[in-house]
Amino acid sequence: MSYFDLREYLEALEKADELHRVPAEVDPHLEMGAVAQRLAERGGPAVHFQNVRGAANGVTHVGGMMSRGQKGLWSKVAIALELDPMAAYRDVLNEVWRRTESPIRPMHVGGGQCKDVVLKDGEVDLDALAAPKLHDGDGGRYLTTWAYTIVKEPGTDYVAWDLIPQMVLSRNTLTGRIARDSEIGRIYYEKYEPAGEPMPFAIVLGAVPMATMAAAFRRRRGGHTAAELAGSLQRAPMQLVTCETSDLLIPATAEMILEGVVEPGERAEAGPFSGTFGYSVPEPVQSPVFKVTAITHRTNPILPFCAWGTPISEIHLTQGLDCDAQLSAHFEKAGAPIVDVFTPPWLAGSVVAVSTKVPYTAYAQAVAGAVRITEGTKHVPYILVCDDDIDITSPVELFHAMVTKCHPERDTWIIKNCAASPDAPYLTAAERERGEGARAIFDCTWPLDWDRSIAVPPKVSFDQCYPKELQDKVLAGWSGELGFPNEAERPA
Repeated sequence: MSYFDLREYLEALEKADELHRVPAEVDPHLEMGAVAQRLAERGGPAVHFQNVRGAANGVTHVGGMMSRGQKGLWSKVAIALELDPMAAYRDVLNEVWRRTESPIRPMHVGGGQCKDVVLKDGEVDLDALAAPKLHDGDGGRYLTTWAYTIVKEPGTDYVAWDLIPQMVLSRNTLTGRIARDSEIGRIYYEKYEPAGEPMPFAIVLGAVPMATMAAAFRRRRGGHTAAELAGSLQRAPMQLVTCETSDLLIPATAEMILEGVVEPGERAEAGPFSGTFGYSVPEPVQSPVFKVTAITHRTNPILPFCAWGTPISEIHLTQGLDCDAQLSAHFEKAGAPIVDVFTPPWLAGSVVAVSTKVPYTAYAQAVAGAVRITEGTKHVPYILVCDDDIDITSPVELFHAMVTKCHPERDTWIIKNCAASPDAPYLTAAERERGEGARAIFDCTWPLDWDRSIAVPPKVSFDQCYPKELQDKVLAGWSGELGFPNEAERPA
């Protein structure tokens, strides 16, 4: 059974000892952010702040719902997928990959818990939600760091979902940077604003975990809709209800919905705010203004937030998982001899590693070409291609392969004027304005023309320089007669 709502997911986290509730009063000004940031960096349970200073109408906040857990890197993501919290990453990835191949269409229903309370016009008060200021360098109080925005393309049935962190400007306005190459960016900047038309929006706070994950995934238009993707991830159709002020469809069991319009040409300063690389974007950006005309919510709504910052937060885990699922599907359909793909979340989505059999010389460039054209990885600046004997999910093995197999001159290629993420901290101001940077490809495979028996040195490791019989004996007695801790019980 899929989760009915966010609250069922929180119960599952609590049952797995991956949720901590805080009844003491906490300050939304930096204190909530400091706790969530430390949990993201060190690994720990989700945290439910039940007494937030300044919050009204029973509002509480929960952070770190899908960040690194205390049982392992992927424990909370596994629970969101209704898997064993101790599931290995390959099992988590395969499950996501398998599910996203079979879209499930949403259901349009007549009502839902998201409309228990309806507030319109003068009743709207964003200040009563106690949006947190997460980091000392942030430009304001950010309300939608783990929420998603819904807009519809005019003249079509196409609907886009996206995560847009937005800060509170006033009782009824928000602002946040809309990337021009995002689906919502294209709809607003190419359709609504040139036509001088206001763009209706809905912001969903506290949906079922797979809905927010689907919104965080970066998928190319023309594939499954975000609502279909969410349905496939949770193995059940999304139940959607119509907004109060527009024809946009929203999750019926969400904790809160903000409805309104973006007026063409109206701008305000957004930020600074942390990017996915873990650095604060240095300058505020003139960004569209979201005018909230209605708020609907459940009784005593629970509002989620994410401490965007240094890894590993929800955004790093979910988007990295999406990258790997997209690449796995691409390589399988192409019949490529790929063994594994991995986007290390501790490297903030800046590296994609691929392990493969090498069928011909310079195959690493062909692999990198596939990474460059895949939607989820088109901005990734570093691509590592490794032999199939490397466990690329291991930082030690991955970077050992890089520094021992990749010749700094022969096996490194730099591609200039590539699409780049605008929050990449190494970009110059001019590059950030153009949305361009560079990409590095590292071939960490042995050259095919080297004699394996002479030129390639033998690797000195447990699994390669001891007889198989001895390896089996050592492993069989590891936690028995040798008395070492059982490694299967250690967090990833």
